[in-house]
Amino acid sequence: MTDIENLEKIIRQVFKVSKVIKNRTNTNSCIAPLNRKPHNLFARNFFDRLRRLNQKFDGDKSAINDIAERVKNIGEAKNSAWAGPYSELVALDFYSQFSEFFNLSYINLLPIKNHPASIPAINGQKEVIDIDLCLHLRHDKVFTDIKSFNCIHQNILDEVIEVVEEYSLVTLGKSVMIGVDNLSSIDYTEVKSHLGYEKRKIYYALTNAISENRRLVHYESKTGIVFTFRIEYSDTLSTVKEYSPFAMAEAYKYKFLDYGSKLVDNEYSVITMVRNPWFNEETVDFGDFNNIFYRSLARRTFIELARIKEDAARYSQSYSNKKIRVCDVSRNLAGIVFIDDESSKESDVEKLYSAYFYLNPNYANKKPLTIRKLEKYFRNEREVQIKDFDDFKWDNY
Repeated sequence: MTDIENLEKIIRQVFKVSKVIKNRTNTNSCIAPLNRKPHNLFARNFFDRLRRLNQKFDGDKSAINDIAERVKNIGEAKNSAWAGPYSELVALDFYSQFSEFFNLSYINLLPIKNHPASIPAINGQKEVIDIDLCLHLRHDKVFTDIKSFNCIHQNILDEVIEVVEEYSLVTLGKSVMIGVDNLSSIDYTEVKSHLGYEKRKIYYALTNAISENRRLVHYESKTGIVFTFRIEYSDTLSTVKEYSPFAMAEAYKYKFLDYGSKLVDNEYSVITMVRNPWFNEETVDFGDFNNIFYRSLARRTFIELARIKEDAARYSQSYSNKKIRVCDVSRNLAGIVFIDDESSKESDVEKLYSAYFYLNPNYANKKPLTIRKLEKYFRNEREVQIKDFDDFKWDNY
């Protein structure tokens, strides 16, 4: 049974619906473990997650079909592109743990005409605002779209490395492993704007090095980003990684500008970021690294960016209207929730996720969310998963 056939079988067994994946030979690092016996910890947690979601949304045919569709999307994905739909399932499972305190709706299509002052409306978006989840609290709605915390340079380089390693084996008869010394301070906007166009140059630099049996390649992009590639002609590869949570927060401070299309004007808009070490090697927690990085990044997004009056289009291709400034996007974001998915190493369901809630003290559309207002909805035996909760009440400067 192929990985695709196995995934289709899982969908039928859990959700009692049929989904067909066109590429019958596709596989990736998410669905492959689901088809290997005995199942590893990641696979067992994956199955348990699907069963919990099926139980939670039992009777809601639309939600069940949408969830099954996301599982299908995981099977359709190439390389690390499975991170997007997988992250939706993780976030949905996390929030569902607390649904005794609020109703939860999955896939929300909001008519743009009902949100005329929203960032999407000003930016010329038509018809609807598509937002993954809505937490229906007692007196408020909190809309949250879910994103996977991918390192964009890692995604680009992984594509190149996979092709180079295959070329080396098939054409040169050499089995190699290639790694890169990634720096946490690489600027997100520069990488997103320029590095993708240099993939062919990186490919030729690496293939030339392998043909000459070199083990080290220094590559400098047009914008001055320097990468050190290490080539190993055996089964063991070592790379050097330098980490600073504060430098990384500085490098990623414009990241949330990319999500302006998910912000509404008359309810709370939150972005939920899911990290799994399989598709993000930059934020691998040791000590308090992730906590420090997440808080620092949120604070920059809410406070530093709220003072920047430059056009948002300068830092993100998501904007066509120059009426939208960086500070406008910052002040329309009510909060950020980071979720670390620990399902590849934790068997205890209470330790499956680590979550970090950060609320924007400068939110402009309503009275800003506060810890006092929100944390009461996350009080049960799973609250141990919430590692930090901050509204920057005393840190807004």
